[in-house]
Amino acid sequence: MKNYCLDALAPLVFRGGKPFGAQSDTEDILFPFPSSAAGLIRSQVMWQKQWGFEQEHEGRGQLTHQQVQELQQIATQGPFLVRYEANNQITVLVPKPADALYFKDPKHSEKIKLMRLAPQGIANKEECGCDLPRDLLPVKMVADVKGKPQGGAAYWCLNDSLRWQAGEELSFNEVQQHGAQTLSIETRTHVALDDVSFAASEGKLFQTAAYDLGHQAKAKHGGWQEQHYGFLIRTTQELPDSLVRFGGEGRLSRLTTAQLQGDEFKVSSQLVEDIKQQGGLRLTLLTPAIFANGWLPGWLDQTTLEGVLPHTNIKVKLRAVAADRWLPVSGWDLNQHKPKAMRKAVAAGAVYWFECCSDDLDNIHQIAFQSISDQEQDKLDGFGIVSVAAWQKK
Repeated sequence: MKNYCLDALAPLVFRGGKPFGAQSDTEDILFPFPSSAAGLIRSQVMWQKQWGFEQEHEGRGQLTHQQVQELQQIATQGPFLVRYEANNQITVLVPKPADALYFKDPKHSEKIKLMRLAPQGIANKEECGCDLPRDLLPVKMVADVKGKPQGGAAYWCLNDSLRWQAGEELSFNEVQQHGAQTLSIETRTHVALDDVSFAASEGKLFQTAAYDLGHQAKAKHGGWQEQHYGFLIRTTQELPDSLVRFGGEGRLSRLTTAQLQGDEFKVSSQLVEDIKQQGGLRLTLLTPAIFANGWLPGWLDQTTLEGVLPHTNIKVKLRAVAADRWLPVSGWDLNQHKPKAMRKAVAAGAVYWFECCSDDLDNIHQIAFQSISDQEQDKLDGFGIVSVAAWQKK
């Protein structure tokens, strides 16, 4: 796939599924969904080919059925958050894995520890139990820690995320330094204009919240930070560098071909051997996924939790899941000129642990950095991109 970077020239608006109101805050803005990136790429292709401008209906361009089908077949992945470093290097960031927690060290109040969650059985099933469906294993901390979870980096460096999934131990400071805690959000107040006089309508005010990805001011008037953020979109389509509109309010961004320093999306050569030795694997969502059965993939049997991994012939059995709250996914259908129906998506960062039921694992590489969503169109849109790693089945 080809890599493209999106450098925002203004704060970008990405609203959630809540009704539009006069007030706006940080809860009204969500990280852009894969469908937003897919729509951007396809609209650029449509513009290059001048589709929809030959025929118009009620002032709107129209696409033929064949053109719609061709646009929908364009595969995209992303958007992934990226950080532009001072040396022109681009660092890819992904959401924090759901099996990682930040805890304050009770012995050292200033120190925060990074704790791992993992599937573990119940020691005494006669005295205690859980309401997990279909005998799924509970996900618990691998070590006992007193205290409450703390805040930390919401986005991890992709390299740190892959190391964590491979079983390496990382420090909280390491993750904080390489990742990003939050994205700066700007709130603007707008006025409604009278259609006749073009003057501001009295009392009609509304607000928008937007991601401010540009250079941020240093504390105490110390100038501007050298780093700033943007988005990475991967696609099979060849695109020229251009100015594009991304998100709400039609704000501009610059789309350019990305020159990544290394192959961040490379699969480990030891993956097959590691999974064979450990007997299991884990999939971590890098983008939200949409499944027919909510949190449960449709390619798994709802009774036995067994199925075949997408893009492979490997039979697996689901053993445990760690996931945050579901996300509402909607949007605007440019072809039908109407809102899309709301669907529930599994949040990025969710982890699925599987037990391998097949001996032949040679094509496990085919699922790495690919989509595991149920519907083919959701796969093409980039929902459910995963990274894969070995898991020690106990």
